[in-house]
Amino acid sequence: MKILINALSGNGDALMFSPSLRLLKEKIPSAEIDMLVMFKSVKEMYEHNPFLNKIYHINFLKQSKLKSIQELLSLRKNNYDVSINVYPSNRTEYNLVNYFLGAKKRLGHNYTHSDFFRFEILNNVTSNEVPNRHNVLQNFDLVKSLTEMNEKEVKGLEIFLSEADKKKSEEWIKENDLQNKLLVGFHAGSAVLKNHIHKRWDKEKFAALGNLLREKYDAKILLFGNEFDLNLEIDEMLGGQGILASTSNYMDSMARMRFCNLFVSNDSAFLHSSAAFKIPTVGIFGYTNAQELFPWGTKHLIVRIELDCSPCFYNSPKPVECLWTGKDEFKCMKLITVEDVFEACEIMLNKN
Repeated sequence: MKILINALSGNGDALMFSPSLRLLKEKIPSAEIDMLVMFKSVKEMYEHNPFLNKIYHINFLKQSKLKSIQELLSLRKNNYDVSINVYPSNRTEYNLVNYFLGAKKRLGHNYTHSDFFRFEILNNVTSNEVPNRHNVLQNFDLVKSLTEMNEKEVKGLEIFLSEADKKKSEEWIKENDLQNKLLVGFHAGSAVLKNHIHKRWDKEKFAALGNLLREKYDAKILLFGNEFDLNLEIDEMLGGQGILASTSNYMDSMARMRFCNLFVSNDSAFLHSSAAFKIPTVGIFGYTNAQELFPWGTKHLIVRIELDCSPCFYNSPKPVECLWTGKDEFKCMKLITVEDVFEACEIMLNKN
């Protein structure tokens, strides 16, 4: 059986398919499983995954439509038996790509918030989106149609590092004198597409949290993410005592992250990467649904404010909008205090 996984969304969504990928290969060991990605960092993240045969990278966003169609036509010649749209893929373009690839079975979801023009009808094996069900299990709901499998068999998220990346990160730890230190990772950024910049907790609060952790626990604060200017600002508020842990190479971040004793993050790909390395994690959530997106398979605490209007974001191509305006806009994030997150950090640190 030849299977193609369409992981066209960002790193976090793509990573939450990894437990289903493992299950597929375990249950159908003879399957030849390929992956199609749109973002280079997703390709890098899956490059050393032993359950994949090949990874194809088509840069739909930056190249001409003609070139993308030519590359899809080439991929179509592989004659896949099955193609799978990784959850969530609630976009017209993703369903068109899935259909265009020509697989006999085209797996995708029927979304709660959708319309005819998303062309879900082009997928001929579908699963209904279930509100408040974790993304990992929504993906399981797709692949279980291919062979017998049990939800209890779903394991954790997985990122496989190359030996070179491991060695380089070990050298970086030594160079920065971080051995045997309490390392706390921060990701203060988030995606900006669809107005998701509002997932970000205030940078001043991250800095204040870092100073508390430094003062009480002598923690070293590692700043992750490609939001380099943001991390520099936080480092300045930390009195220059933060450590910039990310480079333009995504896998540098992944390899260095695994040394953290605790990770604090907004709802972002780094939150899920932390879970993949089984790091105790504190997730800061506003308008997105923590029941669907909590750090899967690791010890964690979610910090959020209970509001009647939150969570309000659902899987859709539409940008997020807040019903509040002025100083109350996105108050679901603004009302979270440094003390709230520090308390969660202390609980997680004292559990270890």
